[in-house]
Amino acid sequence: MTMTENNRDLLENCLRKITEAEIKHIRFEVSDLHGIARSKTIPARHFQSLAKSGILFPACIYGMDSVDEVIGDENIQKNNWSDMMCYPDLTTFTVLPWVKNTARVLISPSTACNGVEIAVDPRNLALKQLSALKQKNLSILYSFEYEFWVLHAATRKPITDHHNSLATLRLAKHQEFFDRITENLYGAGIDVECVHSEHAFGHVEMPISPAFGIKSADNAATFRTGVKEMAIQDNYVASFMTKPDEGQDGAGAHLNHSLWSVDGKTPKFSDPSRPYGLSDIGEHWIAGLLAHAPALSLLQAPTLNCRHRFEPGVFAPINATWGVDNRSCAIRWKERGHHGSHVEDRIGSSAGNPYISLAAMIAAGIDGIERQLPLPKYVPFDKSAQDEKNIPPGTELLPTKTEDALNALLSDQVMVTALGQEFVAFFEGLKRHEMKLFQEATQWGGSKINWEKRYYFEYI
Repeated sequence: MTMTENNRDLLENCLRKITEAEIKHIRFEVSDLHGIARSKTIPARHFQSLAKSGILFPACIYGMDSVDEVIGDENIQKNNWSDMMCYPDLTTFTVLPWVKNTARVLISPSTACNGVEIAVDPRNLALKQLSALKQKNLSILYSFEYEFWVLHAATRKPITDHHNSLATLRLAKHQEFFDRITENLYGAGIDVECVHSEHAFGHVEMPISPAFGIKSADNAATFRTGVKEMAIQDNYVASFMTKPDEGQDGAGAHLNHSLWSVDGKTPKFSDPSRPYGLSDIGEHWIAGLLAHAPALSLLQAPTLNCRHRFEPGVFAPINATWGVDNRSCAIRWKERGHHGSHVEDRIGSSAGNPYISLAAMIAAGIDGIERQLPLPKYVPFDKSAQDEKNIPPGTELLPTKTEDALNALLSDQVMVTALGQEFVAFFEGLKRHEMKLFQEATQWGGSKINWEKRYYFEYI
């Protein structure tokens, strides 16, 4: 890689941080399609040379499932056997306060032979959609609102064994652990807005403060890995698997967002002169999310286990509806003043890859703007979108089976074109692989939830 003047300045800044923080080890890290962080850790003395020359990673990291089994799909196999040349994005160099003398930098993979970007890399996918948004003179301010599970490592039992959402005493025994998470993440540039218990056993929520561009997705990826890593250090297990136990709620990853001018100064969703304070761009954007909601339900809630979350009776969507401050809908418009109003995409589950979730949402929203899609009737805040009499005629249900969700994606040409045929073919191969393993493991009466826990819980 030829070093530009800007890259030289960034490299000098990284080297200064290495010296000041006494960094001895640096992770070169990339997110696979499951959202699992894959990395190589190098001695700090090699950082300067590798920042210029790049580092090789096996391309098969995109062709393996969540437990490292190589997938036999033809579209995936043809890309499995080579190396990728990966260059660090020096703007992402971050000292990790929870790991002694260690920093991390995110990498951008390309093919080793010709330097073309890997089409299936989730971060590159998100960058492509952010670029498409910029071409429309728009930027996006967003953040992920993560829920996850915390268990005792020794017993694998949840840290809470009763229901009482937001009750102060539920997390009191574990206050030091959660304090350490928030303080260490803040030291890494990730601002957790609050910590509170959710309804289910061992169920915790931590929303992250918003940021523009790829930064917020990078924060989300770092958050997920950091939480799991700090849990290990403190003899807990943290998992972003959507629903590890039958009879409990599922864990979500709501994507709160708003559109702005490219310079980030002018909000584009808010218009006080219009109904609900929602601009025409905001209406078309939400209409796009609703039009592509069945496909989004796979891209933002990708595992077989995620399907269990889309069920009546809990605070999760079951259909492609929108509402003004209505938690029963898939898309929630939150009117919070001219600069604070935003959309909450409630489709995503905690198991979703943040880069893919972001890319898919932007692609759907852009389509709504480009085609000026009309906004369907909303569900009032005091009505439930889970009651058929409250939803507009023709409202689509969110698929409760992975096969149906996959078919919704494959038949959605707008989403396939926006995300790319190669990525969608890879994604399809992953899902069919998971469905095949699930069928083989459970066809003779094996426990479905136990298989899902073995497959997803540890690394998701």
